[in-house]
Amino acid sequence: GRFNTSDLVHTDTNITNKFTSLATNANIANNTDFTDSTWGYSYMDETLSNPSWSNYSGLPLYSATTPATLKTSYSPATSAEGDKIKFKIAAKSASNQASGEYNNVINFMITSQPIPVTLSMAYENAGKQKYNGYYKLQDMNQSICNATEVLDEGSQMQAIDIRDNKVYWITKLQDGKCWMTQNLDHDIDSTKTYTSNDTDVPADWKPDKSTYPTSTTTWDTSSTGYNIQQSYDPGDKIWNGVTTSSSGTTINNMVQGTNQHYHLGNYYNWGAAVAMNNTSSYTADNTDVNQSICPKGWMLPKSGTTNTSAGSFQYLVNQYNWASNSMTNPNMWATPLYFPLAGDWYGSSGGVAYVGYFWSSVVSSSSYAYYLYGHYSGMVLPANGYYRYYGFSVRCVSR
Repeated sequence: GRFNTSDLVHTDTNITNKFTSLATNANIANNTDFTDSTWGYSYMDETLSNPSWSNYSGLPLYSATTPATLKTSYSPATSAEGDKIKFKIAAKSASNQASGEYNNVINFMITSQPIPVTLSMAYENAGKQKYNGYYKLQDMNQSICNATEVLDEGSQMQAIDIRDNKVYWITKLQDGKCWMTQNLDHDIDSTKTYTSNDTDVPADWKPDKSTYPTSTTTWDTSSTGYNIQQSYDPGDKIWNGVTTSSSGTTINNMVQGTNQHYHLGNYYNWGAAVAMNNTSSYTADNTDVNQSICPKGWMLPKSGTTNTSAGSFQYLVNQYNWASNSMTNPNMWATPLYFPLAGDWYGSSGGVAYVGYFWSSVVSSSSYAYYLYGHYSGMVLPANGYYRYYGFSVRCVSR
């Protein structure tokens, strides 16, 4: 449109007033970079609370090295929001512009940055169905985890264990694996046969013992206790922070919300953690039994002197600098890892809020297995070995 009004004289005042109104409303007259005999543009972002058209700006020549930029970045949550950018083109004529037909070619270029794929998006893209409002832990597979961006807490979601309908936080961590960022809380049922359809076992497993109920002191610490499977449910308790006392028990009743990351979960001796009634045949150092009480699609983390790759405690130590972990730099128990110092169990609790123990699937000796040890002071041992009969926490990592 011809919006310059400086020397346009019309005998019809309605036409003169119309041009003046157009120039004012189109925000052209006040733009110093929109000069006579040039093309210009204006845009409006309707995703803003009070959208308005921008002042017209001159368009650069095709040969210019720097193109016009509407916005340096724009990340719509949905494609529909991207449709709310409106764009107008105008031509500004000079007072001495010769009459005739004018034309130009304007090239548009849109640069997009894909929205990072979160865990829930990866489940959806894989065609997985929800169960009771959640995606299933048992539907986890390597392709889902691989398709997820490493966003730490930005990729976290809650998923359901279809064995008991308990819900867990899961997150893709910097080792490229998806981890439960919450301790396992599954009550083992001796009347049930666990299969590879729902549990990380290669063959059907019927446990000898159900999980001991809350407040019981039952626990076998005898020589046979090394190889049988035992587990204990401490009740709905959350870890509430560190304590400097070796007998500290800073635990409270369960609170819903993000504090679920700090749920103590159940305690499992190594036999229960690896879903075996008798582990006495496994005696060689660094033997990985490669099965667990974790849901299908998940496993116990690796440990030992030869297991340092993704999915191992050692790898997390390296990635998150746990070596400098302390009360003032709580890498181990802070976001996005959430390894609470849940202590242990052997008929009574020990070290809750003071130390944390997490079983691996790897043998240390005929009576020991490897585990992750974390201390409130900052000591972290990713390949420690200890008695199998102790009840430690269990974390699961994607296969």
